[in-house]
Amino acid sequence: VLQPMYNLVKRQAETEILPLAQSENLGVISYSPVGGGLLSGKYRPGLKPDGSRLAENAMYAARYGEEWVYETAESFTLFAEKMGVHPVSLAVAWVGGHEGITAPIIGARHTEQLRPSLQSIDIDMTEELRSEISALSRTPPPATDRLEQR
Repeated sequence: VLQPMYNLVKRQAETEILPLAQSENLGVISYSPVGGGLLSGKYRPGLKPDGSRLAENAMYAARYGEEWVYETAESFTLFAEKMGVHPVSLAVAWVGGHEGITAPIIGARHTEQLRPSLQSIDIDMTEELRSEISALSRTPPPATDRLEQR
């Protein structure tokens, strides 16, 4: 089984890890489907709540420090609100909806944080919905530096 990071703004696993796992029938239990809280609905460009992981933890601040990830988080939150679902539910459903993912690893500090993750199973993640959500984020570059040889 493989355990890569995978979420809407950290999609590098799509370039090699997930295709490999699918071709070799390996299980994939990905971590950080909500991006350390980035996709929870409480982050927007210029908005990092005091005491939050992305504001206080240097590793998370560096991992999710680029402005485009906050723009993606805002677009994603607005998309979830339009659907009438919690952004966490949608983030977990999007990750779990990839055919190469066996199960996303969810986490919570208390029951109220756990509920939206569990409600992800109520979302019908169709290919069309998954594509719409994917379009909100940057597609990872190919796993080769030989693009000029095409």
